Amino acid sequence: MQQIALIMTCLAIGVVLRWSGRLPDNAGKVLSGWVINVALPAAALESFHKLSVHPDWWMAAATPWLGVAAAVAVLVPLCRALGWSRGRTGALLLAAGWGNTSFVGLPMIAAFAGSQWLGLGIVIDLFGSYLALSTLGLAIAAVASEGRLDPAAVGRRIATFPPFIAILIAFATNHLDRPGWVDEMVTALAATLTPLALAAVGFALRFDRLGAHLAPLGVGLLHRLVVAPALLLLLYAALGQTSDPVAKVAMLEMAMPPMLGASVIAMDNDLEPDLIAAVIGLGVPLSMLTAWAWWTVIAAL
Repeated sequence: MQQIALIMTCLAIGVVLRWSGRLPDNAGKVLSGWVINVALPAAALESFHKLSVHPDWWMAAATPWLGVAAAVAVLVPLCRALGWSRGRTGALLLAAGWGNTSFVGLPMIAAFAGSQWLGLGIVIDLFGSYLALSTLGLAIAAVASEGRLDPAAVGRRIATFPPFIAILIAFATNHLDRPGWVDEMVTALAATLTPLALAAVGFALRFDRLGAHLAPLGVGLLHRLVVAPALLLLLYAALGQTSDPVAKVAMLEMAMPPMLGASVIAMDNDLEPDLIAAVIGLGVPLSMLTAWAWWTVIAAL
């Protein structure tokens, strides 16, 4: 309940700050810049330190990558058929292709599957969601915003993307001891991720413009909260692994709402920020119901 309250409070703070005029019009860009360059890397460094990875977890860690592939396979043809712009397609891919496997996903794992599976959730988040965002996510954002794929330019963006660098550092230094003051500093910086990311989303949220985005909003939420978890469930059913507790956690993580980091990247690249903010603003509270419904199905398998 605390996480839900924090989500709604930070969204509301962003909305109020925009309404009040106390921040400049580009405040959303500033907040997003902090999230991408400071908070996301710190979260990666914090979450992976001293974490043990079990060999049978790698299929679960790959599920966010499968989620992105499913989003591309489903949403790109659909957006083309509907005549939607490249920017809108990119926005939907980023919003619906990545789930919030950390701030929302980890408490959901603890509540439904048990806290003993939090380590698996962190592995799914870091090697699945974060790593896919730092590579495929940047490529999607580049194509959607620039209209072409320049492999060299995308490669440079990936190589200099702070969260990607942090993942490499986290992996290389996983079992090394860190001074206490370093841990405290990393934890403090990582703690700014959710409040500032949600404030940036709230700052961009325009209720007066929702009418122009109802169709893509419905498509994005339907894919993220219903289609994506259904496709993963069918995959695990085809593999005969639906009773595996590791698979159950992976399926639960696929049912999470849009990922804040992916949404911030979409807004940072001016990919329909109004739509992105609406998908987050509605998707997070809706997921509290849909995730419970999915877990009811998953637990019964």
